[in-house]
Amino acid sequence: MEYISNSDKETTNISNEFTSHLKGGEVLCLYGDLGSGKTVFAQGMINYFLPKKRVLSPTFIIVRHYQIDHQIIKRFLHIDLYRMTDIKEIRELEFFEYLNQPDTIVAIEWAEKMEDLLPKERVDIRLKTLSDQTRL
Repeated sequence: MEYISNSDKETTNISNEFTSHLKGGEVLCLYGDLGSGKTVFAQGMINYFLPKKRVLSPTFIIVRHYQIDHQIIKRFLHIDLYRMTDIKEIRELEFFEYLNQPDTIVAIEWAEKMEDLLPKERVDIRLKTLSDQTRL
């Protein structure tokens, strides 16, 4: 399925619609160049569950945990591997136990940096910059 977005707001709306179908246990791998909208998409997913929460990029922290008050989904992990350069560093991060847990959603930006460590059961989301404002 493909969508065109002409603004951060439209990307957030697409993200919210996508998130409304999640059941828990999903590992979401976000791919795309710098500035393609990965963080905006992830922020939209988190704000679906926590509408008033200020969601910051985990670029420097690497992993942000969010507690969710949902019937099934209790945790959302937002991971940003942009600054990671060594697969050994990635292996040391404390999030692997949450992959494919039925009460957790894990969104990984720059997932290609851990391609060999990703679970087979996952959702790949590819974002592409088409112009200054337009994203695919």
